[in-house]
Amino acid sequence: MRQMTALVKPASSLCNLKCSYCFYCDEANEREKNIDTIMSAETAENLIKKMFDFCGTNSSLTFMFQGGEPLLAGHGFFESFIETAETNRTEGSIINYTLQTNGTLIDEEYCRIFKENNFLIGVSLDGKKALHDKYRDLSFDNAMKGIELLKKHSVDFNILSVITAETDAYDLYNFYIENGFRDVQPIYCLDPLNGEKAEYSLNAKQLARFKKRLFNKWFAEVSKGNHFYVRDFDNLLSLLTKGVAEQCGASGRCNAQLVVESDGTCYPCDFYCLDKFECLNINKADINDILNCEGLKSFFEYEEEKNSLCPTCPVRSVCGGGCKRYRSLYNQLEGYCPQMDFIMHAIEKLREIRGN
Repeated sequence: MRQMTALVKPASSLCNLKCSYCFYCDEANEREKNIDTIMSAETAENLIKKMFDFCGTNSSLTFMFQGGEPLLAGHGFFESFIETAETNRTEGSIINYTLQTNGTLIDEEYCRIFKENNFLIGVSLDGKKALHDKYRDLSFDNAMKGIELLKKHSVDFNILSVITAETDAYDLYNFYIENGFRDVQPIYCLDPLNGEKAEYSLNAKQLARFKKRLFNKWFAEVSKGNHFYVRDFDNLLSLLTKGVAEQCGASGRCNAQLVVESDGTCYPCDFYCLDKFECLNINKADINDILNCEGLKSFFEYEEEKNSLCPTCPVRSVCGGGCKRYRSLYNQLEGYCPQMDFIMHAIEKLREIRGN
């Protein structure tokens, strides 16, 4: 079965909030052209048709909607997209949908669409109200209302939390447990692309400390047989047990993502939607052209320097130097790597779980 995923940005970097640390706004501001339109039905159809043409029958296609805020595209966009996908679905093929949202625009109609089409929704929620509201435009109450609607309609969802310099791992864990959030993904906050230090971004020691403390809580939960999925830790466990991880960059190797902007422009990675890595346009090129274009080659050739400890690191086999977007953070302190610090803390406990 041939599998393919497209990360679709139906509203580009447009958003109803102005989160201080938004990495995609940072990327969009670095580009020469400003994409500020909603994806047209024609662009959506071209994407869908070309993916099915490339993958053929008995394939598995996943459409991951992100932004910006993808729900700004409107109910009609998603209904039309789903209808077009069903019309073009090849024999024996599976279609999967996920969507990442700030949660504030979720309503009854969106919940109906999500439920009827088996969407998995990721809601951005950084923790308790004071912490969440500081950087996410005072949106906590409306995000929680959106989550309650998802629960009401039995829509599958998980929580994505941006981890800043102010995030306490134990406080965040308690917030998760108190609210019944047991499928979560921490996203570690970085400085902007221009390298300027931001008040919200983590430093190397803060990153390691946060990971170790949250890991201790995760380990205690899973050791008792409780379900508590933390993407980082479960991917690390998968690397140890199976040698593979679903999280891009977890093993230090990049996979080609198909990121599709609202005007059809394609990029190779959500962290690198920049002019120098532009990968043609889905309205003008087919998938094979995109996968063999100069922008993608440039992306794979581009490297951020790995930590000087990598060649002798005892846990390199389960890290590989990490995601290249995070290497500036890993290299912050000479003679120290926060990822090695964390994995050395966690690896024996992970092996204990693997052996059970």
